[in-house]
Amino acid sequence: MIGRLYFNGCSSIFLFLTTMINVKICRFSLPLLLASLFLMLACAGAPEPETEPVAEQAKAAELPKDSAAAPVASAAQTPSIPESYKDIQFPEYRYVAPYPKDYRVEIAPGVVGYIVSDRSLPLVNFTVYFDESRVPAVLKDEAASSMVGSMLRRGAGGGISARALDDSLEFISAGLSSSVGTFASMFDIDCLSKDFPGMLNLAKQVLTAPAFDKEQFEILRANFLTAYDRRYDTPAKVLSALRTKVNYAPNPRLWDANADDYKKVSVADVKRLAQGVYSSDRIIFALSGDVDRDSAVAVLKEFFEGWKAALKAPSKPTKTAQTKAPALEQLSFVRKPGIYVVDKDITQANISMNQPFVRRPHEDYYPAAVANFILGGGSFTSRLMNRVRSDEGLAYSVYSSVGNDYRDTAMVTIALQTKVESVEFALKLIREVVVEFAKNGPTEEELVQAKKSLIESLPSLFDSPSSTAEIFAKGELLGKSFDHYLDYVKEINAVTAEQVKAMVKKYFDMDKMTVSIVAPVAKLESLKPFTVVSQDSLEFRDR
Repeated sequence: MIGRLYFNGCSSIFLFLTTMINVKICRFSLPLLLASLFLMLACAGAPEPETEPVAEQAKAAELPKDSAAAPVASAAQTPSIPESYKDIQFPEYRYVAPYPKDYRVEIAPGVVGYIVSDRSLPLVNFTVYFDESRVPAVLKDEAASSMVGSMLRRGAGGGISARALDDSLEFISAGLSSSVGTFASMFDIDCLSKDFPGMLNLAKQVLTAPAFDKEQFEILRANFLTAYDRRYDTPAKVLSALRTKVNYAPNPRLWDANADDYKKVSVADVKRLAQGVYSSDRIIFALSGDVDRDSAVAVLKEFFEGWKAALKAPSKPTKTAQTKAPALEQLSFVRKPGIYVVDKDITQANISMNQPFVRRPHEDYYPAAVANFILGGGSFTSRLMNRVRSDEGLAYSVYSSVGNDYRDTAMVTIALQTKVESVEFALKLIREVVVEFAKNGPTEEELVQAKKSLIESLPSLFDSPSSTAEIFAKGELLGKSFDHYLDYVKEINAVTAEQVKAMVKKYFDMDKMTVSIVAPVAKLESLKPFTVVSQDSLEFRDR
């Protein structure tokens, strides 16, 4: 106690003196400064303030002499610090993903969705998917078809001009977007919760009666033309086009519009191809944020009834008859392994190695996912990264992946960038790694780490209310079961070393892969024979 009073007294005097100096009592400045220094030295030698309460002191005084063993026992129970971080023991990780049925609601026949409430912020996200496939019947419609999704929102409608819509959304800091894809059409609303009812009415008004504003159409067409002119600006873009060209057979879903196609598009063409958008009988939505579930269900019932009624309202017929869209064809593979090169004067070769994989759901997917993680999907723990980057320094990034596709057969990929002079050596190393992995399979440590990492990545899919609602909505659109994410953990844990070895042999067969390279042809002589593909021939224009 005495020590505490002494310390506090010294502190008070010191603060007083420094205050006197700060107010500039000039004639006392030097003496006060010296006095302050003396007090600081005196306080430094004073006993440290006692922090043990008086009651605790009295309690300690009452303890018998032999009670000194108690602290020793307590210390023995305290876990010791491991010598290495590798020796740290963690409790077993257990994560149970959210269950879709807990969030699912049915609004009307054919209209279902997922509501994930989060009242922490006054924000709402609302995404609606319409299960409707669209692909142009003829090549000349590809350009107009690609513009439909953007024009539905940008052209405004329902008596609201494009500029008025932009101003209204900006004033309330809200967002409204639209898109039309091969398998589904969608629109999205982001806004404050207080503005959500008004945004629903605005979206219905605009998107069920789009106006296709002429000025906005010209701006959008200019954007598409610019994008077309810059389609091969980077080696990565060229590589993507080359990879598609050498692996897939011609298909209307892969058609590429060119500059002449975009220049010929008219507003009437876009209107014609927009007919029937957002009219599917199967609608799936994701609603998240500051909403009450029961109240939201009532609001959405009214909204979707009004939506369907608005679409049935008579509209002005278009002058051009709509061409009936063809049935969707699955993408098919050319299956012609080999090396394909686009000649480009760059110092870093861009390389992609590909082979057909599976269409989900498929029994090979989970074992292949584990094999891929060990081979090249696990970043710095992967074999390719360790061998090609860490050991040889040939690439900043080298990785592998297995496609996850429920619509078409996906591809497996091994990709990297390396100096042009190192291409042959890098490909040789990759082959060695794959062959050895296929022959001997994974180590026990690799298998355990791969499973652990894949399972522990699951929570990242549900890191926000909007992510949770949207992943459930997309899952229903694709036909995933409600137990999908529970089964995921079971399937990953069930993968064996023999399965991993079999997947590497089956899907990472170097002799069945296409090798796409963007690099100077003159510096790849050692790789011959290979096929040179002209950059101008990368577009899909054939059926």
